Amino acid sequence: MKKYLALLLLSTSVQAYVPTVESLFRHGSNPDISANGIALTMTVKKIHPGEKPNSLNDASLLLEEKEVDFYKIFFTKFTESLKLAQARYNSASFSEGSLQHKIYLGNYSPFSIKPSVEAVEKGIFLGVIQALAFNNGSLLLNYLKSLDIPVKLNNEIINREKIEFLADYKRYLILTGKDRNAKKTEENPLHPNDPNARERAQSIMSESMYTDQKQVKLTKENGAAAWLVTAGAFEAIFSFKERDLLSLRYKSQAGEFELICKDYWLANGAHSLPRFILVKTFTGEQYQVEVTNLRHYLEREEDMIKRLKNWDQILKGKESTEPRPEFLL
Repeated sequence: MKKYLALLLLSTSVQAYVPTVESLFRHGSNPDISANGIALTMTVKKIHPGEKPNSLNDASLLLEEKEVDFYKIFFTKFTESLKLAQARYNSASFSEGSLQHKIYLGNYSPFSIKPSVEAVEKGIFLGVIQALAFNNGSLLLNYLKSLDIPVKLNNEIINREKIEFLADYKRYLILTGKDRNAKKTEENPLHPNDPNARERAQSIMSESMYTDQKQVKLTKENGAAAWLVTAGAFEAIFSFKERDLLSLRYKSQAGEFELICKDYWLANGAHSLPRFILVKTFTGEQYQVEVTNLRHYLEREEDMIKRLKNWDQILKGKESTEPRPEFLL
């Protein structure tokens, strides 16, 4: 029965299918996440005038004498609370001795980073990282909504009438599955006897599961089919099949913030992430972010607290006050 209902849902939505904004940011090609902890290791390098940011495999871009920083970003989820920690190191060894700075947000939400000119780059970048790591774009979309970008979550645009109709059909399948004689007394919601009711049922089943917001359409990117999202001052492009985020732009009075994602790879052997993210800030500064590792793990809250306290001990009297890129905490 479950398989039949699933096939029914698929058959009613496959025609002229257009994904929602939230479903694109779910990064649906990745497996589900079972762990409550995610750690990303990143190398962040400032791109100087004259360098070619698209030469991503050029080792000379990562020479030690250039401006290079090393970061770990930790997301830990306990029930409905998401915690975010960012650690900065001065060495690719990521050893305790190379720890320079840490910052911790005990309840990371769409409201943790203010929608201000000074902070919006952080909000968008970390929202994208969280969406890619957790296969969940709801936090990012809620942050975009705080910037007055007219995006909506799936639960805000779902076709309630169709959901109620399918719920009635599911109850019918359960009832007739337990008692075949029930088909003599129970009417099939998909094929009611009354012609008007039957026409209404067919009309409901032909409708989309979500109200089309006219914000997603097919386009071409580098000659290949892609999904284009446009919503106010926000734009994003995703690959057609895998739905990998390819680029993202946000325009404000301060300038244009842009992310370009390249070279998706299985960062932990199973989950795909962009190996490189090129970042252009409001001020025109450009950075290359290289994701070098992704780790999923189960963590107790007391273990997380122990890790934070250990960082505090290491940083006593030596925490760096050097400026960090605008898009990081």
